[in-house]
Amino acid sequence: MSKLQFAKVNIRVRDLDAALAYMRDVIGAEVLREKTTNPYGEMVLVRYGGLTIEILAPDRPGGSLAKIIERRGEGIDSIAFSTDDPAATVSALEARGAQFASFDGSLAWLHPKNPVSLSIEFMETSRLSSIG
Repeated sequence: MSKLQFAKVNIRVRDLDAALAYMRDVIGAEVLREKTTNPYGEMVLVRYGGLTIEILAPDRPGGSLAKIIERRGEGIDSIAFSTDDPAATVSALEARGAQFASFDGSLAWLHPKNPVSLSIEFMETSRLSSIG
């Protein structure tokens, strides 16, 4: 398995503007990326104490992220690690019994129905430049 490096933590919230204002103005986090939209909703990227945090919020009622928040609430959604060889990482973890929700060659998601009830993202190291 390729060497893993911690990349970021993803947090889901209902109100992105309030979460960003709190992180920036109260906590003092550095904003790495202002609000953008992705297929799951809206997101911002901040850094605090060396930790990169992606804050995600639904962009519409009934969307996939809105449904996840309804079921599981707000809070930590997933953690992400970078790897130079995602395919080798996925293969090694599957050999140990891990199940993946998706894998597109450069990004893999460990299925959240596991004993730690957490989705874990494995991204190709080259993708780190796109997250800040």
